[in-house]
Amino acid sequence: MSLAVIIGEAMAEYNSNSSNNKKKLPRLPRGKTKQVVITERDLAVLSWITIHGIATPEQIGRKFFTRQDGTIGMWAAYRRLTKLAQVSPPLIERDRTFWQYPSVVRITNHGAKLVDLGVGKAHLVVAELRHSLNLVELMETLAASYPKAQMTTERQLRAQIYRDKRDGLRRSTGRIPDGMLTFTNSDPEYVAIELDLSPRRERDVINIVHAYSAQNYGAIWWYVTPGRKERITELVKRLKADDFIEVRAWELLY
Repeated sequence: MSLAVIIGEAMAEYNSNSSNNKKKLPRLPRGKTKQVVITERDLAVLSWITIHGIATPEQIGRKFFTRQDGTIGMWAAYRRLTKLAQVSPPLIERDRTFWQYPSVVRITNHGAKLVDLGVGKAHLVVAELRHSLNLVELMETLAASYPKAQMTTERQLRAQIYRDKRDGLRRSTGRIPDGMLTFTNSDPEYVAIELDLSPRRERDVINIVHAYSAQNYGAIWWYVTPGRKERITELVKRLKADDFIEVRAWELLY
Protein backbone atom coordinates (compact mmCIF):
# COMPACT_ATOMS: atom_id res chain seq x y z
CA MET A 1 0.00 0.00 0.00
CA SER A 2 1.39 3.42 -0.91
CA LEU A 3 2.31 5.91 1.78
CA ALA A 4 -0.39 8.26 0.53
CA VAL A 5 -3.01 5.50 0.71
CA ILE A 6 -1.86 4.37 4.17
CA ILE A 7 -1.96 7.84 5.66
CA GLY A 8 -5.11 8.71 3.72
CA GLU A 9 -6.94 5.65 4.99
CA ALA A 10 -5.78 6.28 8.54
CA MET A 11 -7.07 9.84 8.35
CA ALA A 12 -10.31 8.80 6.63
CA GLU A 13 -11.04 6.24 9.32
CA TYR A 14 -10.36 8.80 12.01
CA ASN A 15 -12.38 11.52 10.26
CA SER A 16 -15.37 9.23 9.86
CA ASN A 17 -15.73 9.14 13.63
CA SER A 18 -15.81 12.90 14.00
CA SER A 19 -17.52 15.76 12.22
CA ASN A 20 -15.28 18.28 13.97
CA ASN A 21 -11.63 17.24 14.05
CA LYS A 22 -10.36 20.23 15.93
CA LYS A 23 -12.68 19.57 18.87
CA LYS A 24 -12.40 15.81 18.98
CA LEU A 25 -8.76 15.08 18.28
CA PRO A 26 -7.33 12.79 20.97
CA ARG A 27 -6.00 14.40 24.13
CA LEU A 28 -3.34 12.41 25.94
CA PRO A 29 -1.91 13.11 29.41
CA ARG A 30 1.54 14.60 29.76
CA GLY A 31 2.98 14.88 33.25
CA LYS A 32 0.61 15.72 36.09
CA THR A 33 -1.30 18.70 34.74
CA LYS A 34 -0.72 19.14 31.00
CA GLN A 35 -2.34 17.42 28.05
CA VAL A 36 -1.11 17.02 24.49
CA VAL A 37 -3.61 17.33 21.64
CA ILE A 38 -2.75 14.82 18.91
CA THR A 39 -2.96 16.68 15.61
CA GLU A 40 -3.61 15.38 12.12
CA ARG A 41 0.08 15.76 11.32
CA ASP A 42 0.92 13.77 14.45
CA LEU A 43 -1.29 10.93 13.20
CA ALA A 44 0.39 11.08 9.80
CA VAL A 45 3.84 11.02 11.42
CA LEU A 46 2.87 8.11 13.66
CA SER A 47 1.40 6.20 10.70
CA TRP A 48 4.63 6.69 8.74
CA ILE A 49 6.82 5.61 11.65
CA THR A 50 4.56 2.59 12.20
CA ILE A 51 4.92 1.19 8.68
CA HIS A 52 8.69 1.69 8.73
CA GLY A 53 9.10 0.81 12.41
CA ILE A 54 12.18 2.93 12.99
CA ALA A 55 13.58 6.17 11.52
CA THR A 56 15.86 9.05 12.37
CA PRO A 57 14.52 12.48 13.38
CA GLU A 58 16.14 13.83 10.20
CA GLN A 59 14.17 11.40 8.04
CA ILE A 60 10.96 12.40 9.81
CA GLY A 61 11.83 16.08 9.52
CA ARG A 62 12.46 15.73 5.79
CA LYS A 63 9.12 14.00 5.28
CA PHE A 64 6.84 16.15 7.42
CA PHE A 65 8.61 19.39 8.38
CA THR A 66 9.97 20.65 5.07
CA ARG A 67 9.14 24.32 4.51
CA GLN A 68 8.01 25.86 1.23
CA ASP A 69 11.52 27.16 0.57
CA GLY A 70 12.90 23.62 0.82
CA THR A 71 14.54 24.02 4.22
CA ILE A 72 13.70 21.57 7.00
CA GLY A 73 12.26 22.73 10.31
CA MET A 74 14.30 20.37 12.45
CA TRP A 75 13.67 22.25 15.70
CA ALA A 76 9.93 21.99 15.08
CA ALA A 77 10.37 18.29 14.34
CA TYR A 78 12.39 17.72 17.53
CA ARG A 79 9.85 19.60 19.66
CA ARG A 80 6.94 17.61 18.29
CA LEU A 81 8.72 14.27 18.62
CA THR A 82 9.57 15.18 22.21
CA LYS A 83 5.89 15.69 22.98
CA LEU A 84 4.91 12.41 21.34
CA ALA A 85 7.54 10.68 23.50
CA GLN A 86 6.42 12.42 26.69
CA VAL A 87 2.70 11.58 26.61
CA SER A 88 1.59 8.84 28.97
CA PRO A 89 1.92 6.14 27.78
CA PRO A 90 4.45 7.27 25.15
CA LEU A 91 3.57 6.98 21.46
CA ILE A 92 7.19 6.77 20.34
CA GLU A 93 10.52 5.81 21.89
CA ARG A 94 13.76 7.67 21.22
CA ASP A 95 16.98 5.69 21.36
CA ARG A 96 20.63 6.64 21.24
CA THR A 97 22.66 4.32 19.05
CA PHE A 98 26.37 4.36 18.21
CA TRP A 99 28.91 7.10 18.66
CA GLN A 100 28.63 9.56 15.74
CA TYR A 101 25.53 7.71 14.53
CA PRO A 102 22.06 9.29 14.54
CA SER A 103 19.55 8.68 17.28
CA VAL A 104 16.41 6.87 16.17
CA VAL A 105 12.67 7.04 16.78
CA ARG A 106 10.51 3.92 16.88
CA ILE A 107 6.81 3.30 17.36
CA THR A 108 5.54 1.98 20.68
CA ASN A 109 2.68 -0.43 21.26
CA HIS A 110 0.40 2.47 22.24
CA GLY A 111 1.39 4.48 19.16
CA ALA A 112 0.74 1.50 16.88
CA LYS A 113 -2.67 0.95 18.47
CA LEU A 114 -3.59 4.61 18.06
CA VAL A 115 -3.10 4.60 14.26
CA ASP A 116 -4.35 0.99 13.97
CA LEU A 117 -2.67 -0.08 10.73
CA GLY A 118 -2.38 -3.75 11.65
CA VAL A 119 1.31 -3.44 12.51
CA GLY A 120 2.71 -3.67 16.05
CA LYS A 121 5.42 -1.87 17.97
CA ALA A 122 9.00 -1.81 16.76
CA HIS A 123 12.01 -3.13 18.65
CA LEU A 124 15.50 -1.71 18.46
CA VAL A 125 17.80 -4.37 17.00
CA VAL A 126 21.24 -2.78 16.94
CA ALA A 127 22.67 -5.34 14.52
CA GLU A 128 19.97 -4.44 11.97
CA LEU A 129 20.08 -0.67 12.46
CA ARG A 130 22.11 0.18 9.35
CA HIS A 131 19.88 -1.98 7.18
CA SER A 132 16.70 -0.54 8.71
CA LEU A 133 17.67 3.10 8.13
CA ASN A 134 18.92 2.50 4.60
CA LEU A 135 15.71 0.61 3.87
CA VAL A 136 13.63 3.64 4.90
CA GLU A 137 15.64 5.73 2.43
CA LEU A 138 15.29 3.16 -0.34
CA MET A 139 11.54 2.64 0.06
CA GLU A 140 10.87 6.37 0.22
CA THR A 141 13.03 6.93 -2.85
CA LEU A 142 11.10 4.25 -4.75
CA ALA A 143 7.76 5.68 -3.59
CA ALA A 144 8.79 9.08 -4.94
CA SER A 145 10.16 7.61 -8.19
CA TYR A 146 7.02 5.54 -8.84
CA PRO A 147 4.14 7.65 -7.47
CA LYS A 148 1.48 5.52 -9.13
CA ALA A 149 2.71 2.35 -7.45
CA GLN A 150 1.52 1.23 -4.05
CA MET A 151 4.31 0.76 -1.53
CA THR A 152 4.17 -1.97 1.09
CA THR A 153 6.90 -2.16 3.71
CA GLU A 154 8.48 -5.30 5.12
CA ARG A 155 6.63 -4.77 8.41
CA GLN A 156 3.30 -4.67 6.62
CA LEU A 157 4.13 -7.75 4.55
CA ARG A 158 5.25 -9.69 7.61
CA ALA A 159 2.14 -8.75 9.59
CA GLN A 160 -0.17 -9.77 6.72
CA ILE A 161 1.63 -13.08 6.20
CA TYR A 162 1.28 -13.99 9.86
CA ARG A 163 -2.41 -13.06 9.80
CA ASP A 164 -2.86 -15.29 6.74
CA LYS A 165 -1.11 -18.17 8.52
CA ARG A 166 -3.26 -17.65 11.60
CA ASP A 167 -6.40 -17.73 9.47
CA GLY A 168 -5.27 -20.83 7.58
CA LEU A 169 -4.83 -19.00 4.27
CA ARG A 170 -1.20 -20.05 3.88
CA ARG A 171 0.96 -22.78 5.35
CA SER A 172 4.50 -21.46 5.14
CA THR A 173 6.07 -18.05 5.56
CA GLY A 174 8.43 -18.24 2.60
CA ARG A 175 10.96 -15.50 1.97
CA ILE A 176 9.66 -12.10 3.01
CA PRO A 177 11.15 -9.28 0.92
CA ASP A 178 12.20 -5.94 2.38
CA GLY A 179 9.31 -4.28 0.62
CA MET A 180 6.99 -4.46 -2.34
CA LEU A 181 5.70 -2.19 -5.08
CA THR A 182 2.33 -2.91 -6.65
CA PHE A 183 1.74 -1.53 -10.14
CA THR A 184 -1.87 -1.40 -11.33
CA ASN A 185 -2.54 -2.68 -14.85
CA SER A 186 1.13 -3.39 -15.38
CA ASP A 187 3.40 -6.33 -16.00
CA PRO A 188 4.97 -7.12 -13.64
CA GLU A 189 2.27 -6.19 -11.14
CA TYR A 190 4.12 -7.16 -7.96
CA VAL A 191 7.78 -6.18 -7.56
CA ALA A 192 9.65 -7.45 -4.50
CA ILE A 193 12.37 -5.22 -3.08
CA GLU A 194 15.50 -6.80 -1.61
CA LEU A 195 18.12 -4.63 0.10
CA ASP A 196 21.33 -6.56 0.69
CA LEU A 197 24.16 -4.74 2.45
CA SER A 198 26.17 -7.71 3.69
CA PRO A 199 28.74 -9.79 1.78
CA ARG A 200 27.11 -12.99 0.53
CA ARG A 201 28.66 -16.38 -0.05
CA GLU A 202 27.70 -18.01 -3.31
CA ARG A 203 25.53 -20.52 -1.45
CA ASP A 204 23.60 -17.65 0.18
CA VAL A 205 22.90 -16.09 -3.21
CA ILE A 206 21.71 -19.42 -4.58
CA ASN A 207 19.35 -19.89 -1.62
CA ILE A 208 17.89 -16.41 -2.07
CA VAL A 209 17.32 -16.97 -5.79
CA HIS A 210 15.65 -20.33 -5.17
CA ALA A 211 13.47 -18.84 -2.44
CA TYR A 212 12.21 -16.09 -4.73
CA SER A 213 11.69 -18.56 -7.56
CA ALA A 214 9.04 -20.21 -5.39
CA GLN A 215 7.21 -16.91 -4.78
CA ASN A 216 4.57 -15.21 -6.93
CA TYR A 217 6.38 -11.93 -7.52
CA GLY A 218 6.58 -10.76 -11.11
CA ALA A 219 10.01 -9.25 -10.60
CA ILE A 220 12.68 -8.83 -7.93
CA TRP A 221 14.72 -5.64 -7.63
CA TRP A 222 17.79 -6.68 -5.69
CA TYR A 223 19.71 -3.69 -4.34
CA VAL A 224 23.34 -4.20 -3.34
CA THR A 225 26.33 -1.94 -2.69
CA PRO A 226 27.98 -0.75 -5.95
CA GLY A 227 31.11 -2.85 -5.40
CA ARG A 228 29.07 -6.07 -5.27
CA LYS A 229 26.69 -5.41 -8.15
CA GLU A 230 28.80 -7.09 -10.85
CA ARG A 231 29.39 -10.30 -8.86
CA ILE A 232 25.75 -10.73 -7.83
CA THR A 233 24.60 -10.00 -11.39
CA GLU A 234 26.90 -12.72 -12.74
CA LEU A 235 25.61 -15.24 -10.20
CA VAL A 236 21.99 -14.41 -11.02
CA LYS A 237 22.69 -14.87 -14.75
CA ARG A 238 24.45 -18.16 -14.09
CA LEU A 239 21.39 -19.35 -12.20
CA LYS A 240 19.23 -18.27 -15.18
CA ALA A 241 17.18 -16.01 -12.97
CA ASP A 242 18.00 -12.72 -14.70
CA ASP A 243 14.64 -12.80 -16.48
CA PHE A 244 12.90 -11.83 -13.22
CA ILE A 245 15.72 -10.67 -10.90
CA GLU A 246 17.32 -7.29 -11.63
CA VAL A 247 20.39 -6.39 -9.58
CA ARG A 248 20.68 -2.68 -8.82
CA ALA A 249 23.29 -0.59 -7.02
CA TRP A 250 22.44 1.32 -3.84
CA GLU A 251 24.75 3.85 -2.23
CA LEU A 252 24.75 3.57 1.56
CA LEU A 253 23.43 6.65 3.33
CA TYR A 254 24.01 5.31 6.87
